[in-house]
Amino acid sequence: MSGSGRFLMWLAKRTPKVRNYLGLEIRQKMVKRAEVWLKDLALDNIHFLFANAPISFKQLVESYPGPLHTSVTVRLGSDDADSKQCPDPHFKKKHHKRRVLQKPLVGAIVDNLSPGGQVFVQSDVLEVALDMKDQLDEVDALSHIDALNSDILCDSEGWLLSNPMGIRTEREIHAEFEGAKIYRRLYEKKQM
Repeated sequence: MSGSGRFLMWLAKRTPKVRNYLGLEIRQKMVKRAEVWLKDLALDNIHFLFANAPISFKQLVESYPGPLHTSVTVRLGSDDADSKQCPDPHFKKKHHKRRVLQKPLVGAIVDNLSPGGQVFVQSDVLEVALDMKDQLDEVDALSHIDALNSDILCDSEGWLLSNPMGIRTEREIHAEFEGAKIYRRLYEKKQM
């Protein structure tokens, strides 16, 4: 979910001729606002779509004309009055099926990701972070980054000590300001 889109715009502005970005957002109003900002910034390496990521992602990437080389980023956090950019973590067990990162979406990401492509997930909600970790740890085609690159620092449980993207999301800034811990994992698709 791309939320307001600012995070992706910052990434797109940082790598204008190197990478392309696609933001999927379930709230059409947010997509329209992001498109206005894109026009003002004259960025041509980013696009936003009104879509439900768990349902639409597979179809979108399978229709993409080239391989998915770069990272797929999933950001989840608590939904509170201060920040509406992150989807609801759905704490009640009966609502876990509404969480964004589900097995079909994980499968679609991994199936369409080129070898060496990365999946970055983070949340300020430990329960959600553990759920994402469990789902991604089960995928044989993915390796956790600490097994591949000792330069990327992780704690004893494999959570990244810093954001490897180099740009923090609005939710991340807010959560850290409030004293919350951000739980991050980075995976890379194995060379076949």
